Amino acid sequence: MPRRRFTPPSDIEPLFHFCRHCGGDYTPQEDGIEGVCPECAQRLYTRCDECGATVPAADARRPSSGRTLCRECAERLCYTCRECGGLHERSSTDFLVDAYGRTICSSCWDDWDACSECGEYFPADDLEEGEDADERLCRRCAARRGSRLIHPYSYKPEPIFHRAEGEEANALALGIELEMDGGSPERAARGILALAGSDYLYFKRDSSLEDGAELVTHPVSPAVLLSPEGKELWRSICRTAEAAGMRSHDTRTCGLHVHVSRAYFGQSPTAQALAEYKMLALVDRLFEPLAIFSRRRREQLNRWARRPDTPVGNDGWIETARLVHRTARHDRYQAVNIQNEATIELRMFRGTLRPETLFATFALVAGMCAVVRELTPGQLDRLTWYALCDEILGRCPEGAGELAAYLADRGLANAAPSPGTATAMGA
Repeated sequence: MPRRRFTPPSDIEPLFHFCRHCGGDYTPQEDGIEGVCPECAQRLYTRCDECGATVPAADARRPSSGRTLCRECAERLCYTCRECGGLHERSSTDFLVDAYGRTICSSCWDDWDACSECGEYFPADDLEEGEDADERLCRRCAARRGSRLIHPYSYKPEPIFHRAEGEEANALALGIELEMDGGSPERAARGILALAGSDYLYFKRDSSLEDGAELVTHPVSPAVLLSPEGKELWRSICRTAEAAGMRSHDTRTCGLHVHVSRAYFGQSPTAQALAEYKMLALVDRLFEPLAIFSRRRREQLNRWARRPDTPVGNDGWIETARLVHRTARHDRYQAVNIQNEATIELRMFRGTLRPETLFATFALVAGMCAVVRELTPGQLDRLTWYALCDEILGRCPEGAGELAAYLADRGLANAAPSPGTATAMGA
């Protein structure tokens, strides 16, 4: 005969209870937590001061008011300051919501201010001075009223690309940053913007300048930048700046930075890391003749555009490129800055308002980019300075005349080139 399975009655209480945290047995209490011994309940759980629910202490929220709240009550009653990250109850602290929808607590809002025109709150660095000394305007209102010619350093509009007809979307584009000091920056900006338009360039303040401004172009292809029309525009820009008393070369402060588009070297992270590595290694190896080209004093280079210290890897070009990327991206004040998401920046050139020097610099950078894209790291490593100049001049017909003349004037041209011959400047 089969044995019948015995099912214990449902109303029988177990003799022992075991804690799901520590595993020990315990005697249940009326106000205890099911499955948890009193010791673990006291150590691992807490009570919400708002709704009275018992919740794991690790899940509780403790705002600046000092109360303990469960997750649901905290989401309903509190906000997180986007500046300091602190959790605060709305009923116990003052706060503001800025124009970007960010909630800022009263301890942090000293760095925020209201736009005098629209009344919305912005970080103080995002506001511009209006026509009156105590007037502060957001970019939208300032642009609408046309009250500002020189923007704060943080200003960064959506880029407007200028390409020659038929150029591809990933063709090389250069972004020029030319610093000027002295004179009347507002007068220079007004005259230059009248020539070029705000869709071609804009002006920003820069704390490294004493009383100047930084001219910044939107991305421009070398074919446009160094075309006859492009050169004539830059000659007019330089004349207008000088007429306003501005200087660039004859200062202790001004630099000329050229950004190059990363998309030119490829879309993949590997292709761009390889381009970074090749550019850094090339500038590192040929830094001395490039320093002569740059016209910058050694102390200026050491401060603003240090020589890259490119690490050497033994695991192939790709792994070396990744190593270089991890190392170099932490320092923007080197000759090749790779911190920007969309561009690689060449920072070592001294500012100038001499058009021919500008054209020579634009041509050098454009040619270097073409060489870096087309040659392997091994081929680049075998290039002497003079061979590099020959490669650049051959790849950059626009501006090649000014570049060749500049190289000769600075003693950087090879008077009698002999292919494959090493020179002191190639060492």
